[in-house]
Amino acid sequence: MDDFISGIHNYCDRWCERCVYTDRCRVFATDREDRQVAKSDPKWETSLEPITKTLQEALKLLNKMAREKGIDLTKTDPGFEKERAEQKTAVEKHPLTRKSLAYLDLSRQWLEQGQVKSCMDMIFKEVELGIRTMQEGERDILRVRESLEVIRWYQHFIVAKSHRALMGKEGDYDKQLPEKERGYNGTAKITRIAIERSLQAWATLLGFFEEEESALFRVMAALQQVQEQLAQTFPNMDLFVRPGFDE
Repeated sequence: MDDFISGIHNYCDRWCERCVYTDRCRVFATDREDRQVAKSDPKWETSLEPITKTLQEALKLLNKMAREKGIDLTKTDPGFEKERAEQKTAVEKHPLTRKSLAYLDLSRQWLEQGQVKSCMDMIFKEVELGIRTMQEGERDILRVRESLEVIRWYQHFIVAKSHRALMGKEGDYDKQLPEKERGYNGTAKITRIAIERSLQAWATLLGFFEEEESALFRVMAALQQVQEQLAQTFPNMDLFVRPGFDE
């Protein structure tokens, strides 16, 4: 019997390098097996085998779930397709979607302006001039790089997970379950965590970019709007217990 936590990968931030539960995650174990194969076979990563393997496993799981629910996957349902299209339209127009995309655009614009390189150059220059010690310079550079890494990791994640949570709420699958068991609340919960970590990272950058204070405040304000809209849309997300993380 394995020691994997069922469903843990559905409500994580996909940052495996920083996760303490990789040894209990089936998805990570599968990916690790593929990486081991890739080491012994240079053609593995450029072939279709990894994709084919993943799709086959996903199809097996899908067929199993369909059988359990008495669903015939070979039949199309025009009514379902129409309903799904209406759900997608509603999600695209939702304030949470619009605000998360607005944050993505603002944050991306700022990061592409080249201010980060200027900051790094200034730190190196101050170390050379003796204004900062080598230890202080290394510490500050690490803080900036860490903050940027967090921001960049979650930029698209926040948009994608907001969309997924909204699609879950628009659908009917979870509605027969109590709030604490509805998957979209779990998705909203990890989205909020990503937002909180991103806000902390932006706040750290404020200390290094005083001349960019107004621009950074605009980015943070946009992200706070996402946070507020998320809480308004998913008021019961804290009821959801993410497997492994919240237990």
